[in-house]
Amino acid sequence: MTLRKNLAVLTAASATVLVTGLCTQAAAAPLTDQAAVDQATQLVTQLGTATGGFHVANGKTVVNVLDDSTARRVVAAGLTAKKVTHSFTQLAVVKDALDAVHNVPQTSWGIDTSTNQVVVTIYSAASPSVSDTVTAAAAKFGDTVRVEHLTGKLETHIADGDAIQNNSGRCSLGFNVKQGSTPMMLTAGHCTNLGGTWRGGNVSGARIVRSDCPGADSGLLTRPNGTGPGQINTGQRITSARAPFVGERIQKMGSTTGGGSGTVTSVDQSVNFDVGVLNHEFGTTAHTDHGDSGGPAYDGSIGLGTLSGGDTRTSFFYPLTRELSMYGLTLA
Repeated sequence: MTLRKNLAVLTAASATVLVTGLCTQAAAAPLTDQAAVDQATQLVTQLGTATGGFHVANGKTVVNVLDDSTARRVVAAGLTAKKVTHSFTQLAVVKDALDAVHNVPQTSWGIDTSTNQVVVTIYSAASPSVSDTVTAAAAKFGDTVRVEHLTGKLETHIADGDAIQNNSGRCSLGFNVKQGSTPMMLTAGHCTNLGGTWRGGNVSGARIVRSDCPGADSGLLTRPNGTGPGQINTGQRITSARAPFVGERIQKMGSTTGGGSGTVTSVDQSVNFDVGVLNHEFGTTAHTDHGDSGGPAYDGSIGLGTLSGGDTRTSFFYPLTRELSMYGLTLA
């Protein structure tokens, strides 16, 4: 059983009030789920430092706002506004400051827009000195940060066996992609760091084109046996990619645990695995295990990321949008 202990109680009264309507301006007609997410994405981009980002809660797309005028714009757009204390920009500054804390394996931190905080997680596998260092660093930022202690150990999910593999280990194929017109395969960088050639399914002799880990966690392989379909092995087509958001319900696929689902709990996460720090990850409640590394996270036809690892209860993925941009790829 996961043990959680909050070392900071951080709820300001203003951060708990949902603004569902304002008398000076009527709310727009309800939006479909995807339309609401698209609208929220556009709004937080337009409003910039006037918002604390957005999330989904109880089926509603909620935009965090810092003032009443911004709340009115949100409600007029057909969304729910929530008054909070910190802008997303402020939370990102705090997260970036924590990134300066080095050599602290078995810890992580990222932004939880549902609580308007940076959440710092310290696993029981962390040494006492690491725990003390991270706790002290977090304490400098007051109610902007919440610290949680979890039992378990963070691991990159890689093992010997099947799926895509070489003589050193096995992982899972994330997405079939193209670089120009050339078919390629996307997986985790800590997998391709093993070197060698890879095989699996109808592919053999796949060579490593790029391997980026730590920092990022992305690996690109050739697909010498021709192109592969732009779909999950369940038949679900993947036609686009976008950034995940807190509260989003995702699906995942891995060669060990197969399919499953979970919810996004944090974004822009810095995770201190034993292989090094992985930045810009997103945390989820999806269950994964060894051999699932590199496998895809997706929401319907939308690709979200490739698996880095976790503790079997919490799983971290590297965003697909970053991988496509970094390597100049398109989906197959």
